[in-house]
Amino acid sequence: MKDYIAEWRGSVPRRLPYIRLGERRYVVLDGIDGRTHYAEIGSLSAGDEAPVRNTIVELRSRVAEPREIDRTIARIAAAHRGRYSEQLHHEFDRQASGEFVASHVRRLEAMRQEGIVSRLADGSWTVGEDYLDRAMQYESRQRSRNPVRLAVLSWQRLEDLPQAVGATWIDRQLVASTPEALGPSGTGAEVEAAMRARRQWLIEQGLAREQDGKLRYARDLLRTLEARELRQTAAEISARTGLDRFEVKAGDNVSGVYRRMLTLNSGRYALIERSHAFVLVPWRPVLERARGQFVTGSVGGEGISWSIGIKRGIGR
Repeated sequence: MKDYIAEWRGSVPRRLPYIRLGERRYVVLDGIDGRTHYAEIGSLSAGDEAPVRNTIVELRSRVAEPREIDRTIARIAAAHRGRYSEQLHHEFDRQASGEFVASHVRRLEAMRQEGIVSRLADGSWTVGEDYLDRAMQYESRQRSRNPVRLAVLSWQRLEDLPQAVGATWIDRQLVASTPEALGPSGTGAEVEAAMRARRQWLIEQGLAREQDGKLRYARDLLRTLEARELRQTAAEISARTGLDRFEVKAGDNVSGVYRRMLTLNSGRYALIERSHAFVLVPWRPVLERARGQFVTGSVGGEGISWSIGIKRGIGR
């Protein structure tokens, strides 16, 4: 299947979000290439969330191959006669967070339910020295059930993006070295109109200017827009709750009670509260298991590694 980006539509009968024929599920999309597409998507897995109508999504063909997480498991198992355990993982990588190791265990549990690996009474796993072949077998089964991956690129409607505070999907297209090609009609034309309106809004905000016949965008445009939205959102939360916002940077620890997820134009963020303050950090699905619970995270260059329900003290 050719990769493409499309806007999720469902306003008229022939463009229903899902079409189910027996056990086969399809999605119908208005593509930014100006054409209507449909694809079999199989059933949503536990970690997937069905997008609402008018969100912007990407469909990508599922590739049946082992993941990086499988390669780590394979290396550990190869050194221990086909066995894997959390303890062996920590010995293999002493910098690995509890949540990172837990993600490997969840992967094995999914495979165990398929009869591909087995778990021993002591909590360790028999994965075999041929684990990568087993992972390929698992992914092939998954591909037959779910031929494509669906990713939401924007939870906001296209018509709401031109004047939205925050780093939107349109902004990412404007600064991309190779933006998506747009069709001359249909959703492609709508996206083009939205991009023209967004450019004008950025000029009015002082975040873009015309120079030598070209439009020049402010340096770090996406970060600037994201910071603006977070400041605005934080001010609203402070006014409502009386809590102060504190910010974190790489190398910090963050801890508190996970309250809820916020869907903003810049993405999804987790609201973490502690005593008299709160922090907004990039949301991850694993946090939903800990709604209302104490969480601790270590801020790294590529994200936050979370530990759930272990109170290690207050991050600074």
